[in-house]
Amino acid sequence: MTVIKFAIAFFLITTTTTARADWTGGIEAGARFGSDNRPAFRFFASNNSDPLSHYAYLDWIRESSGSNYRIGYNPTFRVSHSIYSFGRFSVEQDDPSGVDRDIEAYLGVGNNLFQRGNTRVKIEAGIGAQQLQFNDSTEETDGFGFLSGSLSSSLLALLRFDAAVSAKANGDSANFEGEAGFSIPIAPGTKLRYVYQVQRFNFDDRENIVTEDSLFKVSYGF
Repeated sequence: MTVIKFAIAFFLITTTTTARADWTGGIEAGARFGSDNRPAFRFFASNNSDPLSHYAYLDWIRESSGSNYRIGYNPTFRVSHSIYSFGRFSVEQDDPSGVDRDIEAYLGVGNNLFQRGNTRVKIEAGIGAQQLQFNDSTEETDGFGFLSGSLSSSLLALLRFDAAVSAKANGDSANFEGEAGFSIPIAPGTKLRYVYQVQRFNFDDRENIVTEDSLFKVSYGF
C-alpha cells in the first residue's frame, strides 16, 4: 500500500532525527458523526525549533467500504516576528473513493496579523499542485492557488475557540472550506475538541457539491 510504505520510511527518518532534535508527539482519536460515525485517528510528531519548525502526521479513517490513509509533513520557517514561509506535503490513499494515490504539495507565506495573549489572527496564501492516480490507472494533475485565514482565542480560563476559512481554485474548479471548534483540557496533556466543518466544491462542467460534517476527538500529547 502506497501510503503505508511512505509512512514507514518517513517515521524511520524521524526516529533517527530524534536523537539530534527536540521532538514531541501525540495521538488523536475521534469519530465523524456526519459520515456514518466513522472512527478517525491521527499520530503526530512536532519540533518547534526556531526559525525552522516541523510537524508530521499519519491519519487513518475507517469506513464500511474501506480505509483512508494520509501521511503529511509541514515545515515552517520564521522570516520575521510576524512573517513566515511554509510547505504542506501529503500522500493519501482513499479506498472508498477509488484513489490509489493522491499527492499534494503547497508552498506559501503567512502573516500573523494580530497576536495578544492567547488570541491570534493570521492569513496565508500560496500555490500548490495535486496529482491523483485512481485504481483504474487513470491520472489527473492540477495546479491551484489558495488563500486562508484563521482565528484562535481563549474565551474562558480553559475553553478555547478556533475557526478557519480557506479557498483553493484553478481554471476549472474552486473549493471553499470552513470550520469552527471548541477545545477544553480534561487531564494533563489531554484535551477534548468538537469541530464543525463545511465544504463547497464549485465546478464549471457539473453540479456544485456541498458537504457538512462534525466530529468529537480526544488528543493526548507526550
